[in-house]
Amino acid sequence: MNQQLSHKSSGKTLRVATLFEAITLVVLVCAAVPIKYLLDYALLTKVMGPVHGIAFIFFNYIVLRTWSEGLLKGEHATRLMIGAMIPFGGFVNERWLKRELQAKDAI
Repeated sequence: MNQQLSHKSSGKTLRVATLFEAITLVVLVCAAVPIKYLLDYALLTKVMGPVHGIAFIFFNYIVLRTWSEGLLKGEHATRLMIGAMIPFGGFVNERWLKRELQAKDAI
């Protein structure tokens, strides 16, 4: 029972980290950077750059921790990390994670 609770909480944490990283990347790439260059207004990149950096580091920590606990396969961890570098890839991965976790709960 405790292992199942650990699996559920780790899965939820991983999904939240994936979503947070995806949101910060999209805001940075699709809003802050264009505004910086089109309107010559760099404040948004100065704010969103570090916010996304922290989100990215936190996300990678959660992926590595989940993998090291044996709750995530190596190829799945690799998929998540590659997806985190592609705008909107994190949203695809979050949906994929949701399906994977629901399938594990159904067993």
